[in-house]
Amino acid sequence: LGADYKLVDQAARPDPAPEPAEGEEPVVPTLPAGVYNSIRHAISDGGGTIVLKPGVYEEPLLLENGEKIVSLRSARELLGDAGEDLPTSVPGEGPAEILVNSFHAVSMLGDAELVDVTVQQRGPGRWFGVLIAEGSPKLTKCDIDGATSSCVGVCGGADPVISGCKVHGSQFGNGIAVFEQGKGTVSECEIFENEHSGVDVDGEGSEVTLTGNKIRRNRGDGVLVRMQAKVTATGNEVHNNFHCGIELRDNATAEAKENDVWGNNFGVIVAKGSTAVLETNKICRNYITGVEVSRSPEATPEREPTLLKGNTIECNLESGVKVWYLGAARLDANTIQANLEEMLVTPRSRRNVTYQAPEEEAPEGAAKPKFGNNTISDAKELVAQRKAVENAARVAKAEAAMQAEEALRLDADLEGSQGGDEGEEGAVAEEPAGGGA
Repeated sequence: LGADYKLVDQAARPDPAPEPAEGEEPVVPTLPAGVYNSIRHAISDGGGTIVLKPGVYEEPLLLENGEKIVSLRSARELLGDAGEDLPTSVPGEGPAEILVNSFHAVSMLGDAELVDVTVQQRGPGRWFGVLIAEGSPKLTKCDIDGATSSCVGVCGGADPVISGCKVHGSQFGNGIAVFEQGKGTVSECEIFENEHSGVDVDGEGSEVTLTGNKIRRNRGDGVLVRMQAKVTATGNEVHNNFHCGIELRDNATAEAKENDVWGNNFGVIVAKGSTAVLETNKICRNYITGVEVSRSPEATPEREPTLLKGNTIECNLESGVKVWYLGAARLDANTIQANLEEMLVTPRSRRNVTYQAPEEEAPEGAAKPKFGNNTISDAKELVAQRKAVENAARVAKAEAAMQAEEALRLDADLEGSQGGDEGEEGAVAEEPAGGGA
């Protein structure tokens, strides 16, 4: 305490001052070394690692000199041996909470860190819960619980790492808004119940990597990428968002792999000059289309059309894949099945849609597959296929049971025959002995 970290305790009181000697000035009581009543006092006294005892801290913060703010319940793990003199953390004790009205709750620059802290922004105006405007700050295991604008804002070329956080409850904005060349990595977060989109990436130079997040129940899109921004999304669950799971528009680009996109109105939309690489995603049970591509840019050597490769697109309530209004796409080894309409390609888009050919060429004289190496089947075909698989499994199970029963019968017969042979050998052996008597 005081050397490796500072402790903020709103209930801390100064130690009693000794009685002054005759003729001496009274000694002013002070808090123990390294203990503070407010976060701002700890920051102004050199910053460093600042541990928060549970409580509500109603003070806006500016972190710009590498400060690390951490809750008491996570401090021991973070500090290791240096935290042996930390106060005991009581199980079930409440969080350390920063609550601010009428300004950004926490503004982060440089290499600042916020660990396991709840942040709430309330009151009039349009303010962020956390605004990251420069450097490479870190948000770890935090609960960003509401803001009058977006819960988290990233801008000014900042490149933060946001991991293990809950981001929810924005009143008039997004969960995470990235703009003005903001960047960042967002991983293992829950982003839900925000007024607009879960993640909104806007503007040329803005670029975000999303990995292993759960993005659900937002009033707009799960992920919205626009105005030449770029997103790389891998292994996310994007579901039950009011408009679209992943939407690209206005010359945006995205690479989306191994995501699970379900229960949205639209699964994936690529529109207004945008392109995407959609690979090995599962896009299922959306209420309108699975994947929709429109108004694609002209293909160039530097910019190929939208690629759909190895995706499973099934059980969507309109088209599995819809390419319309001058859309362009290349389909390679997708499974598109059990949608109300498997493929819809409008006349003006047909010449811009290509299908990867199967590896094995069709026999001479045979018609080439209409959809190349893509597997496309309607609901009736899928049900028939699954019934055939189930029937084959039942037959195999019955045959295995019959074989096991036959094996048991043969073993029983073999034991019976061996027992009879032993009885006959015994009788033959006893007969000479009786005749001798």
